[in-house]
Amino acid sequence: MRILIGADSFYPYISGVSVTTLNLASYLAAQGHEVVVIAPSKNRRNYKENSDKGFLVWRVGSIPNPFRKDLRMGVYRWRHLRGFIASWNPDVIHVQDPGSIGLALLGPAKSQLVPVVISHHFTMDFVLSYLKFLRPAHTYVRKSLSSALIRYYNSCQHVICPSQMVKKELLGLGITQPVTVVSNGVNLERFINHRSPGEIRTKYNLPDEPLVLYVGRIAKEKNIETLMHSIPLVLARVNAHFVLCGGGELVADFKRMAEKMGLSHNVSFLGPIDYQSSDLPQIYGSAACFAIPAKMETQSIVTLEAMASGLPIIAARAGALPELVTDGDNGFLFTPGDSKELADKICRLLEDDNLSQAMGQRSIIKVVQHEVNTSLQIIERIYYEVLNNAMVKSSNLG
Repeated sequence: MRILIGADSFYPYISGVSVTTLNLASYLAAQGHEVVVIAPSKNRRNYKENSDKGFLVWRVGSIPNPFRKDLRMGVYRWRHLRGFIASWNPDVIHVQDPGSIGLALLGPAKSQLVPVVISHHFTMDFVLSYLKFLRPAHTYVRKSLSSALIRYYNSCQHVICPSQMVKKELLGLGITQPVTVVSNGVNLERFINHRSPGEIRTKYNLPDEPLVLYVGRIAKEKNIETLMHSIPLVLARVNAHFVLCGGGELVADFKRMAEKMGLSHNVSFLGPIDYQSSDLPQIYGSAACFAIPAKMETQSIVTLEAMASGLPIIAARAGALPELVTDGDNGFLFTPGDSKELADKICRLLEDDNLSQAMGQRSIIKVVQHEVNTSLQIIERIYYEVLNNAMVKSSNLG
């Protein structure tokens, strides 16, 4: 097949969408499909680049996203995009989000009868969190955005989402096209049994203390402040060091917060780690537990990675996280925003090695069903299904 993937967020930018898209394009190319990924460039220039994974990336000119400083929006001359679709003639178009590129792809796809699959990676609360200046009108904005989302998704032939929570939300909005839950998945082989704490601690200057790890973007929707406020409460009971691994618009803000709280020696900000770096599995492998305080996760790839690394998880009882973490089994759930409860759950793990190890083993058992190639095979089958349906429809019309 010829498969065109459109994404407003793509590697080397690190996010759940970019990681998912990279894994998908790499897998499809390895299966012998012709794959092109359309994604924003770092400037207004348009250019093409060959990935070492066997697919082509078409970078389109872009401008800064006015709502998220770390993202860019495509501003390509979309008539050229129509020409590209017509000349390359893809069998299937897979849009990773209904952003600038996704919106631009839908029209040409419909006019040229190319079936479109859409992946849904966000919640409406996530979108509204970046529109605080519209807070007095959030009810109206939510209704308007939901209506636009329904129209867009119902114009596609299949909707993919990463969790049952998201599927329920989409069906509640009025999506009538088929909706399939497909886990974002995790490369189990890459993360299981990668424990070399001494070497990685030396490289990143991490102390010889139990490490409480957070991996992900340092952004407003991630509720990092809840984790920060839990740190003094943890340190009052046990020795620990907190590691925040990731980039984002609020890194500098939380560094200043750590300084004001007198925690500079108790918290390490590692910055963004290349997703394909061998350091990432070792960082997970050096930790005692993994904490994720976000309220809006539609699944959480980093939680899957932590589980595959054999870590017990302390997660907010929110979003889709309870689908990955069973309270008292492979970790603990805590009330979103409750730093005191989060601190207590962290301490319970750090104070009881047997409990921590047992929960870490349960994480590995639970994550096996999320092996990434299984997820990618399901998506590949969906492509064949929508393509077959399109061919039958075209035959009937003829």
